[in-house]
Amino acid sequence: MHPSLLLTLVCCLVVTIATATASVGTIPLSGTVFIGESGIDISGTGVTAGSAITWYGTGGTVGVTPQATVFVTDPANFYVSPVLFQGKTGPWFTGPGTAPAFYVQEPRISLRVFDETAGFEITPSAVWVPRGDAVGFQVDTTVFVMAHRPGSPGAPVTIRIRGPDGIGYSVVDGFPLEDILINSPNHRTGPVWSTGNYGSGNYTVWVESTGNDMNDNYPRDGQTISATVTFLLQSTNPLITPTTAATTIATTTPLTTSSTVSDTTLPTPFPTTLLTTPATVPTTLAPTPMPGFGIGAALLALAAGLIAVRVRK
Repeated sequence: MHPSLLLTLVCCLVVTIATATASVGTIPLSGTVFIGESGIDISGTGVTAGSAITWYGTGGTVGVTPQATVFVTDPANFYVSPVLFQGKTGPWFTGPGTAPAFYVQEPRISLRVFDETAGFEITPSAVWVPRGDAVGFQVDTTVFVMAHRPGSPGAPVTIRIRGPDGIGYSVVDGFPLEDILINSPNHRTGPVWSTGNYGSGNYTVWVESTGNDMNDNYPRDGQTISATVTFLLQSTNPLITPTTAATTIATTTPLTTSSTVSDTTLPTPFPTTLLTTPATVPTTLAPTPMPGFGIGAALLALAAGLIAVRVRK
């Protein structure tokens, strides 16, 4: 590309960005401003230099004693100071008028990160993105109403990405991350980051509302700076660990013969002398004489002999 043509394109881009930034800061009558915005122009709301704006409380009635009053030095360079306006959201009026000059609102912002290839949202329970998948973002915020300001192309936000070793990115895969203009409460980028050429490791992502420097003037988590989303970019699933086959070497423990005789007293053996077998009991028993019958038998024998003698005679 010819250098002069390149210079012309850069100048046009700078003019476009400057115009967009200026229009983002122009507040119409009854428009909305956010705490932390600086350098905005509220002269279109009817506020003049040196005039006072008043706040009657949330849902307060105009005409009663105001709960807060702020004097405006330069309405073309106005700062919605957190010191003066924090906790005082709602309508602000000029003098006794019944129409609010503008509304003060707290900014809110959050970020969602999606693996557009696999079709899932990165959450604390799903933090692995396969290297090579396409990643997209969704910005949920209240500052999108900046797009309703006269000539505004949208509310600028910047997505921050910090990669391994603390490396920061302003562009990923040709998609610029700074001053992304959004005009809806849920802005989805689609698949804008092809991760195939990016190093493996942990990536932390968040988004900031950069319109009129509110992220610098009012750096509050969840208000101008979102919570972070962290994921692991690598080719292999971290839940799958490689298995290594364990090699078991069989070791043979040699038997050891103890050379020391245990000092154990052997038990005393029982006597080896056998019991003598008792004498054999006779199987024939001698007749036992009946008491008183021996004398009688002898007398009978004697009498029988005498009788026999007399008979022979």
